Amino acid sequence: MTKAETTIGKAARAQFLAHLAETSNVAASARAAGLSPSRAYRERQRFPAFRAQWQEALAEGYARLEAELLAEALRPASGNLKDITLKSRQMKVRLGMTLLSLHRASVRGVKPATPPAPRRTRAEIQQDWEAGLDAMKVRMSADDSTAE
Repeated sequence: MTKAETTIGKAARAQFLAHLAETSNVAASARAAGLSPSRAYRERQRFPAFRAQWQEALAEGYARLEAELLAEALRPASGNLKDITLKSRQMKVRLGMTLLSLHRASVRGVKPATPPAPRRTRAEIQQDWEAGLDAMKVRMSADDSTAE
């Protein structure tokens, strides 16, 4: 990405992406880079290269979180833990895995975002509406003539 392609600095962008890859937390990553979350989202929307880097960092972050949750789930319990502590730990792992699975589609196998449709002028919109109304009039008059 060149300077003309982004409004956030190279260092802030690198800090944001590194933190996102570690945590999968956009708001915390934005704060770590000295940005507001809304500014980070605006940058993602405006610049396809940044959007691709964001997706890569997010996928890495989710992979890390998933690995940490799996490691926690597979870690054997020590003999002196109370039953309530074990149940609490299991619930946390289950909740984390559920949350990851809900967001998995947004990270893995996602089709690249299609660019938004170009903005149309008021005249173009009015022209389309008028063409639609004209087509309706033709259909209605055809219906009237077949009813007679």
